[in-house]
Amino acid sequence: SGKLCPPWAWLSRWYIDCIPTRLGLRRSCCPKYGPDDCGREYMVTRVIVFFIGLVGVRWILVSIVRSVVIPRPERVWLTSMMFSLSRTVTHAVGSKLPPRLKHKVLGAFAPTVLIMLPFVWSIGMILAFALLYWGVGVGSWQMSLEFSGSSMTTLGFVPAPNAAARVLAVLEALFGLGIIALMISFLPALYGTFSRREIAVGKLTTRAGAPPNPVTFLKRLHEIDRLHHIDESWGEWEDWFVELSETHTSFPALVYFRSAKPDRSWLRAAETALDTAALVRSLDMPGASGEADLLIRSGSRALRNIADFYRIEPELEVADYAKLSVDQSQFDAVIETLVSAGVLGWSIPPDAWEKFAGWRINYDRAIVGLEHLVEDLPGFWEADPDLMDGLRG
Repeated sequence: SGKLCPPWAWLSRWYIDCIPTRLGLRRSCCPKYGPDDCGREYMVTRVIVFFIGLVGVRWILVSIVRSVVIPRPERVWLTSMMFSLSRTVTHAVGSKLPPRLKHKVLGAFAPTVLIMLPFVWSIGMILAFALLYWGVGVGSWQMSLEFSGSSMTTLGFVPAPNAAARVLAVLEALFGLGIIALMISFLPALYGTFSRREIAVGKLTTRAGAPPNPVTFLKRLHEIDRLHHIDESWGEWEDWFVELSETHTSFPALVYFRSAKPDRSWLRAAETALDTAALVRSLDMPGASGEADLLIRSGSRALRNIADFYRIEPELEVADYAKLSVDQSQFDAVIETLVSAGVLGWSIPPDAWEKFAGWRINYDRAIVGLEHLVEDLPGFWEADPDLMDGLRG
């Protein structure tokens, strides 16, 4: 009795046995030196635990701010892990379901994760503050955890034993209210962005079929004698792509938000708009103006920005058309279908495929990579292995 624990006690079995007692997990402490000989080490342990709690609080706060507040692409480990794990489980379950039920299950995945995020943040904050409270002498681990939960929820069913605990309790309560306020303001903005995206998708479905595709789009415009006015659509879709790039990188969860109907998809709509513009330019069709060029550049950049966030392989640096997801036989099938429908009443440029592939190469890998990531509707070229028969049918 009266001795201090020797320096080597930090590495000894004695100190390992002593720590659980000081944390309130065991009644007897320091069997060799007596229960009062661990005072210095006990205070050091409190300081270390308090520091760990501070790191935990800071980590949770940074995750919240980077996920909700900062308006730029931010990869947040906690948010990304939740989406990744939930996506893996949901897609494993959805793969065994019929198509319509699968669409409902996968459609609920992203909103559910968003609703879970504030609960995960709150639980993390409660655990981190429990370390702080134990460090300032609130009591045992159980008492510290109860006091932290009382403070986070602002219920106040556990009184603060000292001034330091009261200060921390006020901060924790403010953080708890802040999480609620952020989610109240964040969710309406997110769903407002989703609604604007889906309006354009729905309009394209009316014009280009469900699911949309460039062949149906061009055929319907030809039938109502509006093919020569197709360039009037490019400005609207250019604005759509600009907003898509901004919102789907600032709020990456939007990538996983599906349309309400299983025959609609924002990715399929983006591909249809870009492929239609590329066909118009490569076939020298009426409406083949510079507006189509601007649309393709805007759309390619938007999809590439989103693809870069998810680390999808970049586009080809050289014009290796053999590596495209579309081959010339599929392109020829589309041309033949358009000719048979009377859409193309002029001679086809001999280099039409090269021109189309030259446009497609700017967004091909981004489209394919995002389609595999989201696992929504397959792309137009991928959906119909026997493209010729599919289009004619």
